[in-house]
Amino acid sequence: MADTRQNYEQEFSSPASKIQRRKKSWLATTTAEKRKLPLWLTNLLLFGALILVVLLYFFWQADREQRSFYRHTREHTQLLAQVIQLNADNAIAAAAVVKMVARTFMLNSARFIDYLAAIEPFTEAELTALALESGLNGITIDDGQTRVSGPPQWQNDYSVILLKKNDLQIRFMHHTEGHLFTLYYPRQEGEGNMWLGFGAQRLESLQKQVGIEQLLETLNSVPGITYVRLEPTYLSSTTPPQPLKEIITDSGMIVEARLPMNGQTLTAGFKSDFMVARKQGLWRDFFLFALLLAGLGCFCSWLLYRYQLASLLNVRRYEQRLAREREDAALGRAAASLAHEIRNPLNAISIGLQRLELEESGLNSEYDPLVNAMRNAVGRADSIVGDLRRFAHPLNPERNILDIGALVTDIIALYQAKADILAIEISLERKLSTPDRFISADADLLGQVLENLVKNALEAQPEGGFLKVTLQKNNQELELIFENGGLEISGIEIKKIIEPWFTTKTRGTGLGLAMVERIIRAHNGRFTVEAAEPGVLRQHIFLPK
Repeated sequence: MADTRQNYEQEFSSPASKIQRRKKSWLATTTAEKRKLPLWLTNLLLFGALILVVLLYFFWQADREQRSFYRHTREHTQLLAQVIQLNADNAIAAAAVVKMVARTFMLNSARFIDYLAAIEPFTEAELTALALESGLNGITIDDGQTRVSGPPQWQNDYSVILLKKNDLQIRFMHHTEGHLFTLYYPRQEGEGNMWLGFGAQRLESLQKQVGIEQLLETLNSVPGITYVRLEPTYLSSTTPPQPLKEIITDSGMIVEARLPMNGQTLTAGFKSDFMVARKQGLWRDFFLFALLLAGLGCFCSWLLYRYQLASLLNVRRYEQRLAREREDAALGRAAASLAHEIRNPLNAISIGLQRLELEESGLNSEYDPLVNAMRNAVGRADSIVGDLRRFAHPLNPERNILDIGALVTDIIALYQAKADILAIEISLERKLSTPDRFISADADLLGQVLENLVKNALEAQPEGGFLKVTLQKNNQELELIFENGGLEISGIEIKKIIEPWFTTKTRGTGLGLAMVERIIRAHNGRFTVEAAEPGVLRQHIFLPK
């Protein structure tokens, strides 16, 4: 027995310690993995960083658009200043030309009239006719004694005062209020002097059309320009450009630029609708793109999370299956060793009891109960040894086409009489079509499973109860449901009844449901237990079709 115990410890304790070490190693690996960022979280952070980069890019793009618009505004303002300056220079040159033409015309006319007056003095009517024919507004000749004008008093019509002068210099004047050019001409052919008047309305109109006021009015009507005006200033042309100013009006935003120009300040306001629309378009594109990136990032992170979770679950299932297989192997070797070592003394005890029975005539009758008790004890021990041997035996199902419905019916019929004695009602519900009842399985092993479950249900209800068996199709699997009363453990501990050596019976090995679970796994199926309600046990068997 010492050798048996030593063998048991070597076979059972050593694999268990290995499993424990492997579990600790797995926990250490899992802890190390937890310290790292999960793949889905890394992906989410990556997409967040990408959105941040896109946000920075759009900020840069919006700032670039604004700076570009401001640069073009300054350029346009400078262009306007150059246009205005050029127009002002042209207006000054045009005014000078107009005055020069008017002076030349009036000077030639004065010389001609002086020549004619030297030949014969003019009368008032003759001067009037000559002025009308020459295009002059009026002519006045003063010879020192008399003054003749034609038309008479023409200077009064234009609010011009002809002062009497004895100046030898020719004087040309522009009377803006009377819209008249006057020429004072000292006579060369005779005594005295003369005055000529020439209308300036047409020349003033021409000068106005090429003037700055007309140009500003024209520029104010150009699309995109809100206003252009010249304002007095004390800034010099070397003053650096003033910063642009954004002004919000009822009609929208205006960008105002100010530029010194020849003692004045050119102020121009440009509509910034295009810049605002461009910036709004950029932000709209950014939010749409960011929303798309966020959605794509969340979706990819969700997929990675599902993939990582599925991978983790697969690893855990593999670890659990590996640990269970190693534990089963260790338990099997230990059980086989125990069964072998225990069966030998049991055989010896059984032979000794048989010899006592043969020689019972030499024994007192008071020893008969003792012999019977020993025989029953040996029988129970032999049954336990048989369970151990079956649990230790490797499972290699011999698959054949099997009618599961017929097998369940046969097992129920085998225990029906005992169920009637215990007042246990057994019901069978088939939810399968005829083709779905046939599966590929080992009839002996599945019969052992069904017999074990039915037997457990009857033993759990010694004072009566029920057993409900249901056969149904669950997707691509065949499902058997065993539901019976007599459950005496809590829902938390119910998962333990599948574990080896766990039992609630007074006399039991705790290998029955463990054996059931091994057989179902050998058929690539699943075996689960649950508490359908307090005191009711429900067991599910899933077998592939």
